[in-house]
Amino acid sequence: MGNKIEIAKALAVTAELTATELSDMAMEAIVEDLAVYETAAVLKALNRCRRELSGRLTLAAVIERIDTGLPSADEAFGMLVEGWKNEALTVVVPEIAMKAAGNGAHELFLANDKTGARMAFRDAYQRFAADLQINGGAVKWFVSKGSDRNHQVQAVMEAVRLGRLKQDEAAKYLPCEAAEERLLLTENRLLTNEEKQTALKHTGKLLKLLKSKMVVQS
Repeated sequence: MGNKIEIAKALAVTAELTATELSDMAMEAIVEDLAVYETAAVLKALNRCRRELSGRLTLAAVIERIDTGLPSADEAFGMLVEGWKNEALTVVVPEIAMKAAGNGAHELFLANDKTGARMAFRDAYQRFAADLQINGGAVKWFVSKGSDRNHQVQAVMEAVRLGRLKQDEAAKYLPCEAAEERLLLTENRLLTNEEKQTALKHTGKLLKLLKSKMVVQS
């Protein structure tokens, strides 16, 4: 939840600079609505309003300028298509992208109607994004794991770098052999040489066990 005092101060300045008169009740109501967003994002949005608005300041004008970190519909669709085309790849996408894909976009893509898939996805995604924007803008990310375990590590760590996954959350999506990356996420340190050797031995045992199970099943 945002810092109401900081938001109220910035809102008052923005209202004055845009020649907008707000009653105490209106100020309080707007601050309450904006407090569900991250404070930094709200302050940036108000700063944009000061620079960009030529008319009165409105709540809608502030909200539409709040950057939630949500990718555009085309960008999100592109992320999904990468995974659909290549099952080896791990993709990290907004949960609403998965929801939008389930509204017929994936089926159209599988039917080789890429244009129809993109249009169906865009319509649904933009609808979900609009709902998200007016309800706090908190973006939840979904990890679709591919078969390439090295790429899985790269994708998860990149999502952490971009602020899309929290470190403790990201650790659970790493494959068992990514001991160094997991330690970096959970304890913010690198493996010692001794720990690296132990991890390699443990991974080797797991791989042998998996291979033996595959042989038995075949």
